[in-house]
Amino acid sequence: MKLTILARRPAVARLLISLCIVLGLLIANLAAAQEESYIHLTMPLGDETDTYAELGTIVPSAFDVEPYEQKILNYTGGKDIKTSILLNGSRIDIFLLYPCQPPASLLDAEGLISLLATVDANILLANYSQSELYIDDRPAIWGILGGSLFAAYQPTNQTAALIVMDANIDEDTIFDFLLNMNIIVDESMTPIPPGYCADATAAAADQAAAIAAEAANATDAAMDGANAADLSAGTDTDKAAEQPAAPALASATPALSRQDKAKADREAAMAKLREVKAATRK
Repeated sequence: MKLTILARRPAVARLLISLCIVLGLLIANLAAAQEESYIHLTMPLGDETDTYAELGTIVPSAFDVEPYEQKILNYTGGKDIKTSILLNGSRIDIFLLYPCQPPASLLDAEGLISLLATVDANILLANYSQSELYIDDRPAIWGILGGSLFAAYQPTNQTAALIVMDANIDEDTIFDFLLNMNIIVDESMTPIPPGYCADATAAAADQAAAIAAEAANATDAAMDGANAADLSAGTDTDKAAEQPAAPALASATPALSRQDKAKADREAAMAKLREVKAATRK
């Protein structure tokens, strides 16, 4: 009996080895099929001469990816590196912000919104999602503004990134792009030249002074007009009492409340995105 068992062991061993090989090939083919549906995308963030950061993410392998634009922009409070690509013809803009007064730590949602508003005040009018989103393990805010979806986070404490995507891109591609994205910032470099922030601060102060002066002039003109009206009215107080009071002017800047953190997974976020996108199409 022992001789019979020993004689069969090589056959059993060969069968087990064959099964392992087949199973390994199946697993490898499945993994390869999954990997082939996406490709890794890396691109520099900078201009023609300098690269200040590198972005990495994934996109569907069937999609065409084309470079569109890359330049450094000025805004009142700092510099902004803009990089744009076309994903199957739909545009994605990545803005990397370098504020003259960089944050010392991670900002909360309101702080990040305020920082973005120094570049474009329209960000205050966005429809923000309450679903949580993390990019590269850092908290992000996201929402819909016009015909675009956007997300923003801080790749480093001193910088902020704003990603603006055409809302026509499908939800899976949007969230795969964002959830697998990371921006590696070269902290030894900055697009802000010496003296720029001093000039920007002075320009901001001049702008604020000009706005204050315009407001003061408008107030003086209103008072002069009121005085002239009083003189022309004479003692006819009954007639003046019949005039309606001037309506109070509402603030042009909407009040922002802290976004309540919602414990939502990816599916909840996608459902919210579909809901908002459907509302914008009406």
